[in-house]
Amino acid sequence: MAAIDKLYVHSYYEYDDLRRWAIAYYPELLFYFYDIIMTYQQWKINSNAYAKIHIAIAKRDYEKIGIESRAVENLIKHYKESVGYDCPREQAEEEAFSIIDAYHKTARDWEDSYTCPVLNTPFEVDKKLLWICPVPCVRKYLEEQCGYKTRWYHKLFWRGKKHF
Repeated sequence: MAAIDKLYVHSYYEYDDLRRWAIAYYPELLFYFYDIIMTYQQWKINSNAYAKIHIAIAKRDYEKIGIESRAVENLIKHYKESVGYDCPREQAEEEAFSIIDAYHKTARDWEDSYTCPVLNTPFEVDKKLLWICPVPCVRKYLEEQCGYKTRWYHKLFWRGKKHF
């Protein structure tokens, strides 16, 4: 299953808004949720684990490049010695910048970048959501992932729009 099929949320509050809207206006949508009983504590545990894993990865990668001023050369050398790959300088510069940026992120930065897939819907449900759902994360999903454009007449049929 590709990641494009899933609706991701960036905060517990987006998840909670979507779940509350589904309970009130479209209960059938709950069948497509991965977890309908997630709590804020579970969200925090998951985001903390995500941050710890990515901090460890960032430290490992940072050790690979060595001193920041020679990061590009060290990365090219690392690829040549470890796998025999002649890494282009442009690729090494981009990757070194990414590694350094990741290394300097705090745990809070990693927690804030945590996203979680909450549901996977078939095409028919996506079409129905286009017409009835005002929740911002769903609107973004429909436009960016599904390619639907929200028109003025769709807004006429939204359910619960005064709350969102």
